[in-house]
This record gives sequence, structure tokens and C-alpha cells, in this order.
Amino acid sequence: MNSFSIIVGIKNISLSQEEKGYLKKFKPLGVILFKRNILDKKQVTLLIQEIKSILGAASLIMIDQEGGRVSRLSKKLWPEFPPASFFGKIAKSEPEKAKKVTFENFYLIGKELNKLGINYNCAPVLDLLIKNSDQVIGNRSFSRDPKIIGVLGYEACKGLIKAKVNPILKHIPGHGRAKVDSHKSLPKINLNTTQLKDDFYPFKKLNRFNYAMTAHIKYSKIDNKNCVTQSKIVIKNIIRNLIGFKGVLFSDDLCMKALKGSYYYRAKKSIEAGCDIVLHCEPNLEYIIKSTLGAGKTSDELKKKLFK
Repeated sequence: MNSFSIIVGIKNISLSQEEKGYLKKFKPLGVILFKRNILDKKQVTLLIQEIKSILGAASLIMIDQEGGRVSRLSKKLWPEFPPASFFGKIAKSEPEKAKKVTFENFYLIGKELNKLGINYNCAPVLDLLIKNSDQVIGNRSFSRDPKIIGVLGYEACKGLIKAKVNPILKHIPGHGRAKVDSHKSLPKINLNTTQLKDDFYPFKKLNRFNYAMTAHIKYSKIDNKNCVTQSKIVIKNIIRNLIGFKGVLFSDDLCMKALKGSYYYRAKKSIEAGCDIVLHCEPNLEYIIKSTLGAGKTSDELKKKLFK
């Protein structure tokens, strides 16, 4: 199968004729679902079946179901899951209980996703909770303590995997210090690798897991020209070597305002820097096609990693 190294968003609760045409022609690796795509259990199950009938049974069906405010499944129809900070607070006084309930929580999230046909969850968040930083992370973080994040992040991953859902660690190598929201502009962090060791720690502890997503952040003292997603220096020296993550690396959404330039350029630059797969979440087909062409064809090596 000649696929392109991109995950795309779709517009509505069913595929339009144009979207079907795009999926058939370009064969992206998968689709990421948002609230706009989810009406009820029957509808979303049928939507996923239709996507898989075009892209293949093993295609990547992704969602952000962290719990708390980042939950794409409506609490009217699905269980309401707490934010990561809930488990971090328990860990301060009852560490063993925190491990157990984190595992159970993410296992239950995974079970709900698996029932629908969703096989990838963009979670857990391994970013540090940092005082006076932008609230884009906030209670999505387990803790201010990198060791607690490492322990609970591991339990979250195990829970999802038990439910046959692949966890995607985010936002590698750390988004917690951002003072602006990367959906709106590019955060810049002016610290060196030694000063960032706590940020890197949870990712290092969980580097054996197979999937991670980049942070749209510029670490000025490491690469003054590019944000992480488009930085060969950060991806090679920090993510691959220092953190030791050898798995599949997804970009965060190319549509976020932290990135500049055409969508073709954004995708091409991210892949050239060392991302394996890019995400284009906004459902504008004209722009999606540009990102698709920029991302290029999926290598045999990546296919082996994804479909082994």
C-alpha cells in the first residue's frame, strides 16, 4: 500500500464525498477524531468502520482522550474521566493507591476507545506543571514532580495497552514551561539541557514506549532557529539520543499558530527534521492535500514499525 505519512482531521460526523475521494487517492496513515466527529456510539463506530474500509483495518484511528478538559467523548454518553492532576494529588500522600487508580482509569478510557475502533490515544501528558506558565497544560499535567509524572505516566500507558490502545506520550521533550499557548503563538524557552533535565526526566523514564508527539516549542539555547517539531538538532540530540526515544515520532498539529509557512513547507520541514508522521487536524481539504504532499510517502521502515 502506497500511503502518505500523515494523520488527518475530517469535517463532520460522516465522510463527505470529497473526503472519501481524498482517502482513496492519498491513503493517509489514519484519521484523528474530534468532538465535531462524534454524535453517539453507533454513529462513531460506523464512521470508523467506513474509514477503515477505505484505509485498511490496521489504519491509525486517533483521539485526544486525556480526561478532564481534553476529552473528545461527550460526558452525556460516556463516563467522565478526571484530569491527570487528580492522580498526582493522590500520589503525594498515597503513592501506591495513585498508581493503581491511574492504571484503572486509563484502562477504562482504553476500553471505551477500543469498543469504538479507536486504536491510538494521544495521552498521557508527561509535561511538568510549572508555576506561572500558560494554562494550556495546567491540570493536564500529573504533577510538578518529574518522578511522580514518570511513575503515573507509566501506569497510564500500561492501562491503555491492556485495553489494546496505543498510548502516545506528549509533548516530547516537554511543554510545561511554555508561557504562551502554542495553538496561538510559538513559545520560547531560554534554558540549556542541564536546566531542562526535570522536563526530560519523565520522557526518559518512558522511552521504551513506541509512540510520542512533539512539542511546538523553541528551545533557544539548543536550536535558536527552529521549534522542536522542525528541529533536526533537538530531535536527534535531545529526543533520540539524550532521552533515548527510538519509537515513532508524531508532530503536533501542523495547523497550530506556533508554525509558520505554507502547509506543504510545514509538513516537509517536520519530516526532514526527523518526525515520522505529521498531524493535520483542521478539516480543510485544500490545505490537507498540501500537507500530505509535503509529508511524502511512508517508508517501508516506518510501515514495519507501525504494522509489525
